[in-house]
Amino acid sequence: MAEERGADGALRTAVTVRVRFSEVDSIRMVWHGAYVKYLEDAREEFGRQFGLAYTTYLKEGLLAPVVDMHIAYKSVATIDDELSVEIAYHRCRGSKLMFDYTITRPADGALIATAETTQLFTDTEGNLIASTPEFIENWRAAHGL
Repeated sequence: MAEERGADGALRTAVTVRVRFSEVDSIRMVWHGAYVKYLEDAREEFGRQFGLAYTTYLKEGLLAPVVDMHIAYKSVATIDDELSVEIAYHRCRGSKLMFDYTITRPADGALIATAETTQLFTDTEGNLIASTPEFIENWRAAHGL
């Protein structure tokens, strides 16, 4: 698959999710915690497309836990809405990964939420990796980042 780059040159892709009944709260809007899963779905797809799958980290003896997350809710989504979750790699240095997200409802163009996440690299026992892993340096170079 060819690399997808936005107008800003960032690597990006999107996934489509359909809101399930179990993801809405008593007032029939998507429960705020469900958005965390939508972001994870986008990160997994990004990893598959661009060579940063979680299995890649594990093969390197590393993990990449989310250490910071910000979500700004802009509009309401509800049962059976189809949402597009766009993810873009945020250029950064060091032993971390940063992503920006935009969640929209294509049916009417509504902006549902925006988000950002930061992941740090650790070994499999949870110890922070201070220097950038070689495979990340190579990945960034291969993608002109």
